[in-house]
Amino acid sequence: MVEIITEKLLAQILDLLEGESFRKASITFEVHDEGQCVLIYIPIDALPETELLSTFKRVAYRLNNLVPSREGDYSWYALFTRSGEIVESYFGGDASSPSSGL
Repeated sequence: MVEIITEKLLAQILDLLEGESFRKASITFEVHDEGQCVLIYIPIDALPETELLSTFKRVAYRLNNLVPSREGDYSWYALFTRSGEIVESYFGGDASSPSSGL
């Protein structure tokens, strides 16, 4: 099985998130399923409450366009955290259900 979550892709994800005003150093990843899925932990402590929903959705759509999909399961999960606790999540990358999780 070919890994779809590569070091190059993780660097691209970091660049995408930095463009959305997140600090690269605060973002962490967990790669699962033999390189087929990535959990992306994105701290939102510095974001104003009024911008949260629009930021979540924009980041999710951009990730969905960047991270390759796979058949029958999700290839990415964006886990937005505040003070280390997950407060919202979006997911995507299932080729058989491309809009779920957004």
